[in-house]
Amino acid sequence: MSVLIRRLLQRGRRASVAVEFALVTSFFLLPLALGASDFVIIITAQAQLNTALQALYYFAWTNPLTADNQTQLQEIITAINSASVYQVTLPATLSSGAANGSLTYACVTPGTTPTYAAATGPGQCSSTQIQQTYVTYKLTTSLSLPIKLPGIASPLTLTTKGKIEVQ
Repeated sequence: MSVLIRRLLQRGRRASVAVEFALVTSFFLLPLALGASDFVIIITAQAQLNTALQALYYFAWTNPLTADNQTQLQEIITAINSASVYQVTLPATLSSGAANGSLTYACVTPGTTPTYAAATGPGQCSSTQIQQTYVTYKLTTSLSLPIKLPGIASPLTLTTKGKIEVQ
């Protein structure tokens, strides 16, 4: 009789372990996996924004005189979007109010501690100064997350911004 009771108790233990595993899976692991899928989407979209910004940097390096040409910038963004999962946009203005893709200039006086002075255009530096030209780009994308998590808006807007010396 005691052997029969032991077998019944062992079956009951196995069944309780299965029920506990099902509960842990449904209340802990499933939400964790679903939340991880949102973060993978966010990381992928941010990586795409960074790659698009690098493409604009390459354009600026190879075309320093037209790095602010809005028509050419839109053509690059269109080409990027044709092969992308998330649609990248080039806002018209930066948060400072300047045009996106705007060129800025500085005059640098070389020395052990170089000094910088703002310039409003090319050719305004003295003969002892070196002109530096910078271009600033800002890109955004909007994505809808499949699982709405608390604290994360959906649709989520991601932004990347960068400034690079082109000349």
